[in-house]
Amino acid sequence: MQSKKLSTAIGLVVTTLYAGGAMAQEATHSEDEIVEVVVTAAFQRSEAETAMPVGVLDGEALRERISNSLGETLQNEIGVNNASFGTGVGHPVIRGQTGNRVKVLQNGVGTTDAATLSPDHAEAVNIRLAERLEVIRGPSALLYGSGAVGGVVNVIDNRIPESLPAEPSLVLQQTRDNVSNQDQTLIRINAAAGNVAFHLDAFTSRNDNVEIPGYAIDEEAVEELEELIHEHLEEGHEDEHDEDHDEDHDDHDHEEEEVENTFGYIGNSDAESDGGNVGFSFVGDNGFFGFSVSEVSKEYGLPIGVHAHAHHEEEHDDHDEDEDHDDHDDDHGDEHDEHEEEVEFVRIAMDKTRYDFKGELQLGDGFIESIRASAGITDYMHDEIEIFEDGEREVGTRYENEGTEGRVTMTHVPVGNWSGVWGLQFTDNVFSATGEEAFIPESDITSVGFFGVERYTNGNFTGEVGLRFEDNSVDPNGRCDYGGNATSLSGSVLYDLGNESNLLFGASRSQRAPTVEELYSNIDAGSCAPEEHHEHLVLHTATNLLEVGNPMLEEETSANLEFGYRKYGGGFTGEFSAYHNQIDNFIFLDLTGEEFEEQPLASYMARDASFTGIEGEVNFNVMESDDSSLEFGVFGDLVNAEFDSGGYVPRIPAAKLGAKLRWFGENWSIHLHATRVEEQEDVAELELPTGGYTLLSLYADYHWTVAGDSSLELFLRGQNLLDEEIRNHASFLKNYGPEPGRGVMVGVRFEY
Repeated sequence: MQSKKLSTAIGLVVTTLYAGGAMAQEATHSEDEIVEVVVTAAFQRSEAETAMPVGVLDGEALRERISNSLGETLQNEIGVNNASFGTGVGHPVIRGQTGNRVKVLQNGVGTTDAATLSPDHAEAVNIRLAERLEVIRGPSALLYGSGAVGGVVNVIDNRIPESLPAEPSLVLQQTRDNVSNQDQTLIRINAAAGNVAFHLDAFTSRNDNVEIPGYAIDEEAVEELEELIHEHLEEGHEDEHDEDHDEDHDDHDHEEEEVENTFGYIGNSDAESDGGNVGFSFVGDNGFFGFSVSEVSKEYGLPIGVHAHAHHEEEHDDHDEDEDHDDHDDDHGDEHDEHEEEVEFVRIAMDKTRYDFKGELQLGDGFIESIRASAGITDYMHDEIEIFEDGEREVGTRYENEGTEGRVTMTHVPVGNWSGVWGLQFTDNVFSATGEEAFIPESDITSVGFFGVERYTNGNFTGEVGLRFEDNSVDPNGRCDYGGNATSLSGSVLYDLGNESNLLFGASRSQRAPTVEELYSNIDAGSCAPEEHHEHLVLHTATNLLEVGNPMLEEETSANLEFGYRKYGGGFTGEFSAYHNQIDNFIFLDLTGEEFEEQPLASYMARDASFTGIEGEVNFNVMESDDSSLEFGVFGDLVNAEFDSGGYVPRIPAAKLGAKLRWFGENWSIHLHATRVEEQEDVAELELPTGGYTLLSLYADYHWTVAGDSSLELFLRGQNLLDEEIRNHASFLKNYGPEPGRGVMVGVRFEY
């Protein structure tokens, strides 16, 4: 496998450098290219001028790739992959890191949901109404929080307008696909009256079970993985205990209820979602101030099979004498006890209400040039609903996250060759999980961060230095609270080579505080110790593990080096980056070698790890005539992640290498993408290798001008046209739910 990675890396480097390297930009239908600033960057420069690796999706490029989840939408961006959990969930993986190491923002403010707590929790952000997505790769994203050591994804919409629209605008869009019979409808309106700008949007989506080639559950892989885990657990047992355990294990296998393995579709993969925003702002000569309120709701199912072991069938009989356990049962009612052996599948129902404030004031004269502030107040809740064989529904666990997050930044006037942005960020959340599967205590989570970036420009040379100091605390309403500081530093140099190209070198040192699930999963907040009796441990059904936190965890510390070359104009455009990230005290979940009632125990550990990778993309014009142009591009990335003491980090995406062809005219375009994802054989101790696949997709559109300035667009997108069985190595569910099969989506869009 190392030779495959090396050959892929060499091919990627040679192709990128030969073609003229770096900073890829999507071609447009217009000859006059509009350069947009990167909002997430500290100085809001264009992509070519930012001293950090950045990717932007907007306009037709975004509409071409937008999918049901953030991870799926971004999976073809270099350095980015998708950690799916069935078809309803997809978390972005940036340079091999995901979850609480990737910060998802909505207009620069954190989303305040439960997505980072478990792989089966979806991001509570609506990407269908986004105007652009910005991806900041690497620790340069530390300005947005210590949890952003992997990178930042900023979902940007116009819910709070920052300027007055020249004229009212209306967007209506309707799509339909055949892989899940999904219908999506959205509407967006922007208008102004005097100095007040208004924004309104709404969407609705419904889909049936997702079609796939073959069976949903890879039964051979599931059995092999169970045997692998069992062998690992047996290594820590005494011989006599081993024999008894083997006998019990065999008996359990015979009694275990068989799970239905659906053919041609993923059972329980239907979903529905709705949402909308209303916002306005007052825009004056010296700035703006605005407010918005938004709601989003989503219900989706988890693939059948992954929760097969989520309930201990004999648990109540075995522990009736335990008074505490009896009290817990009483809280959930006798009716649920009767259904304990009859849970057919699980669904998640999510609701989120968010209030946003944003404003900017241009001060003119004086040292402070402008002040910008934003804040979001969020009320998030989702229920994990158990559906029984008789059709009855019951909430097993409820997650709630209520909180406020905000930022204030100040930009000072240039002093000589220096310009700078300084700011303050704060977070105050109350997280709770209640119900039979709640294994994390209610906790107050607060964070205050102070940050600053200074930029130096002189001729061809641009340098940026940044720092962040953050104070974090997690209080589980007991004696076992956490408090710690995280300090991060970064520096980068951008050198203009001429010919519309530049070199980038960056170095950073960043820290990440442990999160609530890493600290307190199945921990008694009063004694600051794991539950004394294993029967009191609560199973985390998404991972099928009895997870135990570690209140003694310290901050992760990562040191990153990066080199990049970018070409952003002329006949060739593209980018190339190589990086190395050394992380001390890398926190991960590892099996302890123990089990209880056939459920493995796992504990959060900290080990040193290193992430090394390369990524690149290049595009060049093949042909250009008076009425059409043809563009060809290649792209790819790979990352290797290993523990310093030996072994690979779990669920690291395989290397990918792809090509794309774009043919477009004044009012039409055709795009063809082919991506080869290699086999992943560099697996963790309790992982299985994952086969490679080729993903072929097609996008085409045609525009008509109607009624003056209005336009009508008809577009078509084909996904997985080879109908490959795709098992995603970054997914916890790769053995229970493959990615969707061949699908064709047709849509119509009207803009006024």
